[in-house]
Amino acid sequence: MRWFYFLVLFPGLLHINAEIIVTTPNGKIRGRQEYSQRGISFYAFQQIPFAQPPIGSLRFKAPVPAEPWSGILDATKNDRLCFQQTNMLGPGITPLQNEDCLYLNVYTPMDPSKNGSLPVMFYIYGGGFVNGANNFDYNGPHYLMEYGVIIVNVNYRVGPFGFLSTGDTVIPGNNGLKDQLLGLKWVQENIEYFGGDKTKVTIFGESAGAASVTYQLMSQKSKGLFRAAIAQSGSILSPWTFQRNYRDIAYGLSVQLDPTFDPKASSQELLEFLQSKTAEKVNDAAKSMMSFTPVIEPNHDDAFITKRMYEAIINGEMQRVPLILGICSEEMIWDALDPESFKWTARALDSNLSLLINDNMHIEDASQKQTVGAAIRQVYTDGLFIDKIGNAVEFFSDTSFGRSIIHHAKKQSQFSDVYFYQFSYYGSIPGVRPYIEGAYKVAHSDDNQYIWVSMNNSNLNTYPKGDVLTSERFLTLFTNFAKSLDPVANNTELLGITSWPKVTPNDFHYLDINETLTIKKDLKRDVYEGWVNVYEKYAVKPYDTF
Repeated sequence: MRWFYFLVLFPGLLHINAEIIVTTPNGKIRGRQEYSQRGISFYAFQQIPFAQPPIGSLRFKAPVPAEPWSGILDATKNDRLCFQQTNMLGPGITPLQNEDCLYLNVYTPMDPSKNGSLPVMFYIYGGGFVNGANNFDYNGPHYLMEYGVIIVNVNYRVGPFGFLSTGDTVIPGNNGLKDQLLGLKWVQENIEYFGGDKTKVTIFGESAGAASVTYQLMSQKSKGLFRAAIAQSGSILSPWTFQRNYRDIAYGLSVQLDPTFDPKASSQELLEFLQSKTAEKVNDAAKSMMSFTPVIEPNHDDAFITKRMYEAIINGEMQRVPLILGICSEEMIWDALDPESFKWTARALDSNLSLLINDNMHIEDASQKQTVGAAIRQVYTDGLFIDKIGNAVEFFSDTSFGRSIIHHAKKQSQFSDVYFYQFSYYGSIPGVRPYIEGAYKVAHSDDNQYIWVSMNNSNLNTYPKGDVLTSERFLTLFTNFAKSLDPVANNTELLGITSWPKVTPNDFHYLDINETLTIKKDLKRDVYEGWVNVYEKYAVKPYDTF
């Protein structure tokens, strides 16, 4: 009986999965019709090739544009992802990991035959540059389809396939970023056939996807391919986004595969050796390393980045487009899921203060490390971390995300419009977080679950009204930005604010996203200024990250 009433309310669902054909320069594509939770129809075109399969001699190489096809491409399935280190999709989702993975998805709320011109939001997934996926059951676009934008999400290579580098032109690195770049070029050449406006492209991403967004802002290769950007919990200044000992890692991977591999082998010999192994073996060997991230490339025609990230920001060399940056209120509360285990971590920090120092400070002297470590702990507590567990959690949140992202916002605001938010709403959708005295509760990636449909949040009606309202507000801010470059626009009644002040170098306003939206000032001011003082006093310049 409930199914009968459901069909009365949403009669269009009788036609779910109806097919539709779009003609592009490379060939015809068959998509299907889907429906959002509220019965809004949209069209899904999945697993469209934008690059040739990066296999054989193309492994560890920059992507090559896809070739045309004959007949009609079936774009109604979404079951493939790039090789990665763990199954981050969760139980019950087992898509095919494959080296042939360079595909993208297009989701549009408009019938492509109607010749519309909708803004486009190009999404880049996170996963620490070693994981990530755009599968329909993991990053479903259903919520976004109710806001009048087209969504494009792109697969890019991760782990060694995307970020291995020999530090020279044999394997220069950054192939994952170059995959994203080719996806953006595909949008410019094809999105009009799906009803999109190629002049209104906003790139957005979370975690490593957010860092990727800011790498795209840094590279001149992507200039003109988008007009705005959103980075959720990630920046090129975040220390974990940059690979320093890449050549050692490349040779270490080879030794993992074959302990007799010659450490004095040439880069070309290393490339040929790794290309001779199956993708499964390369991926398995890399699982013990987890060290594959972007690099600074040598100068060559296809180089994506060739200079330090910090210098690009402070010298105004980033693309000057409007930017939203944000963090969750306690990014690394995950570290304290097991409170007793985390107490052991706090004791370890107290007993060896050099553990508090990031590689990006370039401090080598052992005695100085103890001095600098003590100065860093002083930013958070006058005593020991074991006595202030919440402050230890805050240290991890700041050193991985908060400090660098706030610094990025301040420096970038000299050259372009920058908006900043903190996601503080502790709702039911992400699940229960541990209570740690002195720490907040909203963890890394929690905000993303108010944007994308996944297995645990496919029906918002099962959640409190506050969760639904927060999702609507968050989606409104982002899609307004994509449409008009004004995140508030005309939605003041829903949002409860009339404007969102921009960051300036001397005036740090930010939007606190909680049960209400509130404009606040000087997020983490004392901690941030403490870090700035530590860097200025002790860190060795030039910086690459912060």
